[in-house]
Amino acid sequence: MSEAEQLPPEQQTALELLVGGKAVAETARQVGVSRSTVFRWLKNDPVFRAAYNQWQEEIQSSCQSRLMTMTDKAADALEKSLEGGDGRLALQLLKGMGMIKERAVGPTDAEEVRKRNEIEREERRIALKRDEARLGTLDMEAMAGW
Repeated sequence: MSEAEQLPPEQQTALELLVGGKAVAETARQVGVSRSTVFRWLKNDPVFRAAYNQWQEEIQSSCQSRLMTMTDKAADALEKSLEGGDGRLALQLLKGMGMIKERAVGPTDAEEVRKRNEIEREERRIALKRDEARLGTLDMEAMAGW
C-alpha cells in the first residue's frame, strides 16, 4: 500500500491537487480547509509528507529519464555553442537535467519522516535553550555594567 492510500479522503484530494500543480491556497479552498492546514500537513504530517515526497521522487525520476535521452543533443548543442563562443544555453540545460547538481528528495517512508521531524524538533529545542542561556548571560553582563 502506498503512502497516499493511507491518507484520509481530504488529504488524498489535497495531494492530487498539489501534484496537479495547484497552489496551496487553491488546494486549501477546494478541499475546504485553511492554507495553514495544508502547510501543516506538508510540514508535520509524516504520512502526507511521505506521500508528497514519493510523488516528487517519481516525477524527478521520470524527468531525469526523459532528460537523459536528450544528453547527446545537449552535448551537441554545448559543443556548437562553445565553438560559437557561447555555452550558456547548453550549460543551463545540463544544469536543469541534474548533470551538474542533483536536487535531493525527502524520504518516502512515513516512519522516516516522523523520525526526521522528531530530530528537527529536538534540534530546535536545543537551539532555543542555547539561545536562552546566551541571552541570560548577556542580561547578567548588562546588569553588571550598571
